[in-house]
Amino acid sequence: MQMKSSTTVTHGTVITPDSRYAFVTSEGVGAEPGKVDIYDLRVLTRVASVDVGQQAGGIAFWKMAAAGS
Repeated sequence: MQMKSSTTVTHGTVITPDSRYAFVTSEGVGAEPGKVDIYDLRVLTRVASVDVGQQAGGIAFWKMAAAGS
């Protein structure tokens, strides 16, 4: 399956431990900032996009809090 990203140079991907969301980094091109796109994997759509530094070359997921904490 492929989903459209907000930019053209996707680079790194990480999926949350509960398999609900995917975070995908995209490098900036020219003067454009890099981005992190967030996808909801239950509905298979991009739900957010955040500007970051130009060299958004990878991403790691640290941990999640338990529900209700």
